[in-house]
Amino acid sequence: MFTRILTALERRRIKTYLMQDGERDVPIRKLVNRGKTFLPQIESDLVLVKGLLKRYEWNKRESSSRRTPNRSTLVRSEV
Repeated sequence: MFTRILTALERRRIKTYLMQDGERDVPIRKLVNRGKTFLPQIESDLVLVKGLLKRYEWNKRESSSRRTPNRSTLVRSEV
């Protein structure tokens, strides 16, 4: 799994373009084209990862609530 979608340079170029409504030069046109091409797959992967995290946390909570106490936490009734 990758940790980011954009490189630092791509991020900087996009921020500059958005702030200045800059010129549509070749790097910006490439980013737009790639965005149009890959955005559906990125969104699909994001939904999948969010579902995984949600299910993982839910299973973690459920398993901890169903967990039986171990011997060290039981209080002996016989004295």
